[in-house]
Amino acid sequence: MIPYRKTVWASSIFLFIAGCGGGSPGSGPGNAATPQAVLLRGHVHGGQSPVTASAVTLYAVNPGAAATVVTTAQTDSKGDFTLNFTCSTAGLSNSSLLYITSNGGNPGGGNNDALSEMVALGACGSLPAFANITEVTTVAAAYALSGFMTVSGTAPNLTVNVQTSATNSSGIANAFATAAVLADPAAGLTPAALGTGQAPAQQTLNSLANAVAACVNTTGGGSAQCSELFACAVPGAVFDGTSTCSGGTGTVPGDTLSAALSVAHNAGIVSIAGVYDAATKNPVFSPVLGAVPNDWTIGLNFPSGGSRPASIAIDGSGDIWVTNTNDNSLAELNPNGAPVPGSPFTGSGLHNPTGIAIDASGNVWVADNRANGISEFDPSGAPVSGSPFTGGGLNDPYGIAIDTLGDVWATNLKSITELTSNGVPVSGSPFTAGGSILYPQGIAIDASGNVWATNFPNSLIELNSSGAPVSGSPFTGAGLSLPGEVAIDASGNVWVTNNDNTDVTVLDSSGAAAPGSPITGEGLDAPDGIAIDASGNVWVTNNGSNSVVELDSRGAARSPANGFTSGGLYYPYSIAIDASGNVWAANS
Repeated sequence: MIPYRKTVWASSIFLFIAGCGGGSPGSGPGNAATPQAVLLRGHVHGGQSPVTASAVTLYAVNPGAAATVVTTAQTDSKGDFTLNFTCSTAGLSNSSLLYITSNGGNPGGGNNDALSEMVALGACGSLPAFANITEVTTVAAAYALSGFMTVSGTAPNLTVNVQTSATNSSGIANAFATAAVLADPAAGLTPAALGTGQAPAQQTLNSLANAVAACVNTTGGGSAQCSELFACAVPGAVFDGTSTCSGGTGTVPGDTLSAALSVAHNAGIVSIAGVYDAATKNPVFSPVLGAVPNDWTIGLNFPSGGSRPASIAIDGSGDIWVTNTNDNSLAELNPNGAPVPGSPFTGSGLHNPTGIAIDASGNVWVADNRANGISEFDPSGAPVSGSPFTGGGLNDPYGIAIDTLGDVWATNLKSITELTSNGVPVSGSPFTAGGSILYPQGIAIDASGNVWATNFPNSLIELNSSGAPVSGSPFTGAGLSLPGEVAIDASGNVWVTNNDNTDVTVLDSSGAAAPGSPITGEGLDAPDGIAIDASGNVWVTNNGSNSVVELDSRGAARSPANGFTSGGLYYPYSIAIDASGNVWAANS
């Protein structure tokens, strides 16, 4: 999923509601008490008008299975509907996640088969008594759930499936919570708190809702308003400057929900101006953007809980952990950006904390750059016994990564340290690769357990799981120049940012340059942090231009020519992707 615009704190964490698909798995909410009968009333809006004779469907999501239909209804002459069910119907429980769609109906001027709206409700055990389905809730749901959602069928006979794996219950639950942050399901509007603290996100969301409303309040997909929205929501579409888009690739949406979902999935490569023009045709929601935006991402900006955030890691429940270098602290935010009780945490040897990683038990490991140690905190933020650890040749540690055995690897000035999960140095640590390691920074571990680290001034080190350099290491060429951070995709390709350049290097698993490497242009400007989402798209922070670039798995840009820029990005450094598909960046 994906949000943003211009609210800046001196030290902040930035969130793109990006819906890239599930990230790391986590556990979801447990079942509550005995399910009770539910009487849920609601209303379907077309702008400010009721939608009559609209087909209303209540769906339930249980991780590991396709969404199921709980019950259906039709709106009456006032646009109202009533749903009767229990949270044990058709395999439901109190933790099942519910959403409602409305398809077709008459918004006042005649039947509109292209009308498709949605509201994300949340857990069955804690539903609102009333639900307003509007264009605002439709956009919020499309963005928050875009990594999990598909729309199939022909309007108005659509099936909207929201689905995730059995191991990602936390990711989808957090996505539903994000939808509620963006749009109150009871009121059908952006919450007052969003307008107070995140005004740019509210303006962007309302503008997108107005683009949807322009089509909803017509008699169907053949109207000028629907035609414009649908054509402009296609990736690569070109706007003619008046009211028409043409070109692009992919299927042209045939309903309003699919159009909103297409914009959410392709926020930087649809026709930005064309969608904005559609938004001006029926401005029923406010406040809105006053000009064509750089892109259609929706972004939120949160204080980091400290000074100068450096690195980000995300645990299995979706909480965000951040190292703050200037005040020697470790912050923890919940999935909606609020600090957890007790955060920020201090002590345990934290001194200029830089790199961060989280192990399979949820323990947080931090490189203490100026204390020559590594600190470990349990999932509640309490120091683990024996922390900080200082053996194994730790010397100005910077980057940190954890292998499948739970061993902790850290880059030092001229070596790489390996500690066991108990903080004990592994035999042979630190590893120097025969003296070829110099000022390594970023570090990542591939599926075979090999360790990759960036190396000064223009190479990449690869060690096997025993700490010995593999044949051909260190690797050079392919544009490597002051390499900074490193990430490895599902195919074993190694992606590296080049700090003093405007490119990204890609090596295959053998260390050879991948086709097209280095990747230049595409908005890259002093790239720094790098992360890869569940769809294989690569996200890069640009320290030189306060932006974030998204590349597909081949290195082609999915962001505008200057990257994603709105939303308060300010010297973005580290970047991470949560299990809901949201992209988090540290404004250093």
